[in-house]
Amino acid sequence: MLKSRTVYSTAAIVLGGVSLVLAACSRPESGGFSFAPESAAYRASGDTATPLSRSLGSQVRIVVAKDPHAELVAPNRGWQMLPGVLRVTFAAPPHETKLAGSGLRLTLRYPAGQARLISAGHASLIEIGYANGRTVRFVSLDRVDAISREVTTELPAMLLDGAAYVAMGIGVDSKRYRTQPPGPRYWDGKAWSKDGKILAGKTTLVLIHGIFSSVEESFPATPSPCPQRIADAGGYEQILGWDYDWFNPPSVEGPLFQSFLETVQKAGVKSLDVEAHSYGTLVTLAALPRLDRSSRPAHVVLLGGPLPLRGTPLAKKENGWRMGFVLGVLDSFSDQPPGNVDKAIDSGMIASLAPNSTELATILFGINHMRPPQPTFVEAAGTEWMCLVRVYGVCALSEDYFKKVLVEGSGVTLPWDGVVETLAAKSDDIPQPVAKTFPVSHIELECSDKVVDWVGQQVKPRARRSARS
Repeated sequence: MLKSRTVYSTAAIVLGGVSLVLAACSRPESGGFSFAPESAAYRASGDTATPLSRSLGSQVRIVVAKDPHAELVAPNRGWQMLPGVLRVTFAAPPHETKLAGSGLRLTLRYPAGQARLISAGHASLIEIGYANGRTVRFVSLDRVDAISREVTTELPAMLLDGAAYVAMGIGVDSKRYRTQPPGPRYWDGKAWSKDGKILAGKTTLVLIHGIFSSVEESFPATPSPCPQRIADAGGYEQILGWDYDWFNPPSVEGPLFQSFLETVQKAGVKSLDVEAHSYGTLVTLAALPRLDRSSRPAHVVLLGGPLPLRGTPLAKKENGWRMGFVLGVLDSFSDQPPGNVDKAIDSGMIASLAPNSTELATILFGINHMRPPQPTFVEAAGTEWMCLVRVYGVCALSEDYFKKVLVEGSGVTLPWDGVVETLAAKSDDIPQPVAKTFPVSHIELECSDKVVDWVGQQVKPRARRSARS
């Protein structure tokens, strides 16, 4: 949102590490920009908007302006927005059906003094204001030309349908951002702590989170102590957690998680299970084949995982803009810096999620070739879109509103949990899984009473048998 240009009423919807920013445009402040309708003319200065096909230019009139002093408002505390906003205003809202698959290419030039910050980690923030009053903000995957100092991104016609304007800014890591060190977390029955010890002789569960999150956020202590409810349902005497750098591929984070699980077993616990959510399921599956048979958990619970070999079609190259949209929504209020989005792309983490990727194939090969005994795999899959806005307990805006943008033409098969397809989370590629679907969304799978109780029923009997054996 442009500072000192337009007054916005903003609702920041935070959903356990998943968020969306919706803004209802109010009134322009005095002294704001005013755009006169004029034919599209594109400057070669490096701050431009270019139709990807002639159909866009023939359907609407566009005016392009660069304000070197304006800034888009940072999505969260992890971001620092650089000065300079490229704004494209449509004299008439484009209509996708008339655009013949075209789109818009935006190029924003940055000063030489910002080159170091851009190189360290950046992301393009896009704001689209629609004629119906809604505003959507998300991260767009982009290209950086370090020689000409230009950042370029492309927006498809689907996102421009009904748009009144598009604004582009560049974010870098905030100087105020302080990363939480990865590593073990300890649950004391009321709260998580980075300090603690592994107790011997206890039935033990290790929890692991997904992207844009942590154990503390995915399995929160408030308002209802989720880890304790999981412990009670599964008969666990000890709950541990593992925080990791989610922006790395499973082949990087899997061995680190393996080492922690070995440490837990060497501490002399009575039994060991693992419960993973979302991307944490892949990190877990990457760790398992590396474990000595004596260190393997008896149960592995996989909640809403983009499991091999399906992964997620959103990670396909042709769906790059959709993945950027999803990453932007997830990042908005997670306090993660834009550098982490950059790292997720550069490290191969995003590419690893594509169906039949080398990473997924390697994970599945390792799981299928583990020598007995193998863990019992328990899979919980959601089927509901995420609710983005609730008013007095009633869903006022569902993620389903963005169905056309996120799903149509993407290769995604419905139903899904708002992030991961149900058929992926309920994968039968995993050996002999016990699987069940639930009418909940991706961010409800960790702590939903229905899921917690069902998982508890699956793990409690085996945990007792494991303790006796």
